[in-house]
Amino acid sequence: MISKKNIVITGGSSGIGKQLASDLLRQNNKVIIASNDLHKLECARQELSNISPDIDSYYVDVSDLNSVRDFVDKVIFNHGCPDILVNNAGYATYRTFEETPIDEIEHLVSVNLLGAIRCAHFFLPAMLAQGHGSILNIASIAGKMVITPNCTYGASKHGMVGWSEALKYELSRFNINISVICPGRVETAFFDHETFRTRAPRVETQMTIPIEIVSKKIIEAIEKRRFLTYIPSYYGFIVWLINVIPFIIKPIYGKLLSSRIETLYHTKK
Repeated sequence: MISKKNIVITGGSSGIGKQLASDLLRQNNKVIIASNDLHKLECARQELSNISPDIDSYYVDVSDLNSVRDFVDKVIFNHGCPDILVNNAGYATYRTFEETPIDEIEHLVSVNLLGAIRCAHFFLPAMLAQGHGSILNIASIAGKMVITPNCTYGASKHGMVGWSEALKYELSRFNINISVICPGRVETAFFDHETFRTRAPRVETQMTIPIEIVSKKIIEAIEKRRFLTYIPSYYGFIVWLINVIPFIIKPIYGKLLSSRIETLYHTKK
């Protein structure tokens, strides 16, 4: 069991981050949540303080270098170096690449990939100095499988998985563990964006995972220092099939991806 650890969670004001904070507080940890939404952040802090007083919160915009630097400096000054950093901040939109404004494309990459890289980079010197640490990156099944019409989000999560794997080898000599989580669909505020709310319903969108299960699996991954965790685990088998027999699986899976795009354009007519 993870206990008496100093843990930082970005994107901690709602969804997976908030649930994870709740579960870790119940295990007698010090938890620091961070978000770019001050109202949600304060509401989450107050709610979580009912579980344990060992909760604190900080504003951070992970897409802004100076904001991340300031956030990290404050955390280290007030709480010391975290034992565990959870890079959970992220979002997506439900648009095709050709319909997505370039500023949105750049922001998606900046939050979902570069945000985690910025946080890890600025916390890393303190972790190296203390001689241990864990960095856990919340990716997505979209980081291992192509999913339409979220190609920019998927690209950023593929990048996160690849970066995490390389980082695992680079930092193992310093006793710093890297884990990456690839969950499927979890019903959270992640889907509050108007492009999700206005899309046509599809059968596969009903395949959801309880947020409590996701949090439990994340904690298990930290405890076991496991590098890659699929939630649910059968996604790992699907990814394996795609890689082992692509000539059979990809044409079938490709039809599903194409149908999602056709449904999207048909709905707009």
